[in-house]
Amino acid sequence: MSYKNIISKDSLTYDDISLLPDKISDIEHRAECDTSVDFLGIKLSLPIIASPMNTVCGGRMVKALSEMQCLGIIHRFNTAEEQVTELKQFDLDDTPYKAAAIGINQNTEITRLKSLADYGVKIICIDIANGGSKTIEKFLNKVNNQIREYDIKIIAGNVASSETTKFLINLNVDAVRVGIGNGAMCSTSIKSGIGIGQVDAIIRALAAKEELKSDIKIIADGGINTPGAMCKAIALGCDSVMFGRVLAGTDESPGEVLKYNNHRWKKYSGSASFAVKQENKNYIEGEESLVPYKGAVSKIIKEYREGLQSSMSYINSCNITTFQSNSTFVKLTSHSFLERKPQTDIS
Repeated sequence: MSYKNIISKDSLTYDDISLLPDKISDIEHRAECDTSVDFLGIKLSLPIIASPMNTVCGGRMVKALSEMQCLGIIHRFNTAEEQVTELKQFDLDDTPYKAAAIGINQNTEITRLKSLADYGVKIICIDIANGGSKTIEKFLNKVNNQIREYDIKIIAGNVASSETTKFLINLNVDAVRVGIGNGAMCSTSIKSGIGIGQVDAIIRALAAKEELKSDIKIIADGGINTPGAMCKAIALGCDSVMFGRVLAGTDESPGEVLKYNNHRWKKYSGSASFAVKQENKNYIEGEESLVPYKGAVSKIIKEYREGLQSSMSYINSCNITTFQSNSTFVKLTSHSFLERKPQTDIS
């Protein structure tokens, strides 16, 4: 057997690295740190985007995030008319802080794109599992005139290599979702053997961006379950992060609050889960579970904003650009990772 096709480089995750506090900080309080970024024509107060999953982002989530100057992408597991109606229901006509997902079926999604563009949606996410697919190229070729006519910004993905990132850059998309097989409800890696550590995927995408001297936006999608992981993604050079499970379970995520074993829960499913299959979608790569009820999404945003501000203050960075240029990372051993975790054993 030949092993010549095995790449020996470590495939790192967020748990494998840590920010090194090697700067002397003159920041007196973390509130001085500005977490805002420019993203596809809008200014995000915090670089957070809600994933277009049917148990994460509907019109209510888009509305709540827009009020905090964050971005929600309304999911595509309904009709274009339902997407628009839901956005209208929550008075999102005039806000630029709205986005919507579409697929690549030319029989339905070209019409969906036009309906969303006519309503005023300027940011469109082409939501498929494999961003390194010629089907995206064929679809974009069909809708290029619409994209130019309506001045639409395109988010595409997902990718996890420099080659597929370059493919999307050369298709002139505006942002790329980076991450395959690392979402909490994603079973791609288990069922297909595809996927790499999220930090590795980000590094590869950023390398492609630098090599092609592109200004494409890099979105870290998946693998983030703590404010610290988000801090690492932004410090690495990502322009924003995309949340699924982090926002599932909030008041604003679609679905009812369920009571079970004296606790409150909400349903959370991957885009390819059994629940989505029940809507006659043909996917195999997703799971479904319950997540604890978390209350208002504003509490989550506040927690992650404070975490990022705290990280920035350690690195003596009053803005995101400085934070990224000041950041240095160390690789953790398994023991150093465990040492850094809170110790709750009082015996």
